[in-house]
Amino acid sequence: MPTAYPMLRVPRIPDKPRKHSMIVMSETCIPLRATEDLIEIAGSLIDYAKLTDHVGLVDRLEASWIRRKVALYNAHGIPVIPGGIPFQIAVMQGQEQAYLQAMVDLGYAGVEISEDTMPPLATARRRDLITRALDMGLKVMTEMGRKNVDIPFNAEEICEQILGDIELGVSKIYLESSEIQALYQAEPAALDKIAGLGRNEYLLFELGLINAQDKAAWLVERYGPEINFASVAPADVVAVDAIRRGVHRKGGYRYFAEMQG
Repeated sequence: MPTAYPMLRVPRIPDKPRKHSMIVMSETCIPLRATEDLIEIAGSLIDYAKLTDHVGLVDRLEASWIRRKVALYNAHGIPVIPGGIPFQIAVMQGQEQAYLQAMVDLGYAGVEISEDTMPPLATARRRDLITRALDMGLKVMTEMGRKNVDIPFNAEEICEQILGDIELGVSKIYLESSEIQALYQAEPAALDKIAGLGRNEYLLFELGLINAQDKAAWLVERYGPEINFASVAPADVVAVDAIRRGVHRKGGYRYFAEMQG
């Protein structure tokens, strides 16, 4: 389909399905009409839609509405995944099996098995939950780091767990935005160690709500435009894509330097 300016070029991103240059958008169960508007403008940029109205999903939104939401995204080639907080509530309330079954019944493409707010799971139990979800046909996303940054971030242990999760069959691994916020300001070498694993197709660097576009610009500059982003708000999707391509103020309009050679 011809664009409005077919005579011009900007850096391209791969066609879907992508392993690199991905965006996992997080949205708080916005209305279906707003979802349609978002897909119209930015659907080609969104690799997964993540639903993060955690209270609403438990206490307000009907299952039939979630199925309609999932079907709308799926019709445009966008798989849907849940946020990790309800999983953690399910574990603490002894409802993890029922929760995993609900993910299947609602039509989610996968499940987030995270422990960034709850007490960390024992290794054997965590592995069992990942295996159970995979056996049920769900893709599994895991997460490294803590929302409240209340446990020291040990890059060596994180790298070991990332490699172990990949071996188990985990599809994608989030790096918690709160940890990135702290590390990119104070200890970027820890992030360098993780990026240096050479498994970046599995990694999703969360941008979150704080300085998301500045964080995206720093990450692209340090690790390159193929980096995968998660926790991208709907309002930031287009800007984050432009930052990646070097055609945005936050990224210093890097593409102009590239055109000059």
